Amino acid sequence: MAPVAENVQKVLESVKENKTTVAAVGLGGLAVAGAALYIRRRQLTPPAVGKYPVGTLPADAYDAVIVGAGPSGSVCAFYSAKAGAKVALLDKATFPRDKYCGDAVCTPAIRILEDMGVLKELMDNNEAHFADAGGFVSPTGISYVGASKEKLGEAACCAVKRINLDNRIAKKAKQAGADLKEGFEVTGATFDKEAGLWTVTAASGATVRGRMLVCADGATSQLATKLGYCTEAPRGVCSRAFVEGGTHNANFDGVCFYPKWSLPGYAALFKHPNDELNYCYYLIPCGKAGYCGDVTEADLARLHNDAITKDPFISAALGPNAKLERMRAASLRLGGQGLATTHDDHLMIIGDAAGHIDPLTGEGIHTAMMGGQAAADTLLDMRSTGDFSKASTAVYQRRWMAQYGHDFGLSTKFAELIYRYPIIMDAMASEVQRKGDAFMSKWAEIMTNMQPKTYFFRPDVAAQLGFAIVREVFEQKVLGKADKYQLKA
Repeated sequence: MAPVAENVQKVLESVKENKTTVAAVGLGGLAVAGAALYIRRRQLTPPAVGKYPVGTLPADAYDAVIVGAGPSGSVCAFYSAKAGAKVALLDKATFPRDKYCGDAVCTPAIRILEDMGVLKELMDNNEAHFADAGGFVSPTGISYVGASKEKLGEAACCAVKRINLDNRIAKKAKQAGADLKEGFEVTGATFDKEAGLWTVTAASGATVRGRMLVCADGATSQLATKLGYCTEAPRGVCSRAFVEGGTHNANFDGVCFYPKWSLPGYAALFKHPNDELNYCYYLIPCGKAGYCGDVTEADLARLHNDAITKDPFISAALGPNAKLERMRAASLRLGGQGLATTHDDHLMIIGDAAGHIDPLTGEGIHTAMMGGQAAADTLLDMRSTGDFSKASTAVYQRRWMAQYGHDFGLSTKFAELIYRYPIIMDAMASEVQRKGDAFMSKWAEIMTNMQPKTYFFRPDVAAQLGFAIVREVFEQKVLGKADKYQLKA
């Protein structure tokens, strides 16, 4: 012990003798940290007056060129043009055009549609169906369908065909003053740093110039990929097949099915007007390597088609006489996958192109629209200051992170948990059966972005779910509770 005490004493004496040096080092460290913080703040804080005030925009140029007139691009164009910005909205298709999707429009998007005046148009033309009777089926077949509107005060989502939704939003953006250019297939974009202008080129040879470039061209985003911002292909995938009204047995508005063989993915049936159904299947990647287990995107068609006749719950809802269209599929870029950033000098990437799809639910319409509005707000701020630098576009990233991006990490972790421990979903379903619509409404709020995923950690919710899991483990492992979710032969 003596040598140890002597060494400690020597260290203390050394520190005492060199306290001036220690203080100097400490002050130096604080100075370096302070300088770094100052530089960082300068990088993130745009100047009060930028290089490109409104009067410097050439007559043939736009404040923003938005590539893609889906929900994110059209919402961005609507709010930008409505506030006075000169906006070009480009889309390679001619409206109305289809988009393969689950068609579920969650509450945050419903509110934006209402603000735009689009919701009334959809309702007046019988193009939206609000889901009240909704629920889910767990991996062992525990099910619940409840009335969300009675507990939430509003339906958690509605179903709108994308051919109708996208058409009405794009046309509403045009009414607000955006220059909608249909049939404009973008092949590339170049930036003139000196002039502070993008030149966007079409396959036809036509060009459009703008101060700001907004990439909103979908999950595959050829433009963001060509520009080097998107570095990998989307990993998620979903199917869609409409079911003719009057040919099925579904007596609910929307139900999600969680068969254990495709977790954390799921299937869903959403009711449209005129009793038509959207049958869709989502395969959601989890983990750094891609898909969990043996399921990959190559299995989508098999899972989609097998469920029609072999899944005990989906086949019962569809019935033997259901008339389904041929399966169609679309890519999903979830949780920002493949992008290191969504902004740069004179550039923002929004919607599916930015991977703004929830990694747990695969839903992206509401996040696309929320992000489009955040991008419009940022564009208008930059237009007023004349600064379009990375420091200014960073405000857009902070906005979408604050609204929904902060949830993506937890969504990814929850997807992995559901794959590894399906009993969590069983416990949730069992608890909903016991508690009824009051508990179902909590689930609906979280899954539709009305509440963040951290809502699961609230003491009242976490404790309830924790006890439910313990109970479910006991019932399954000790009492031998039956697994009712088995494929038919």
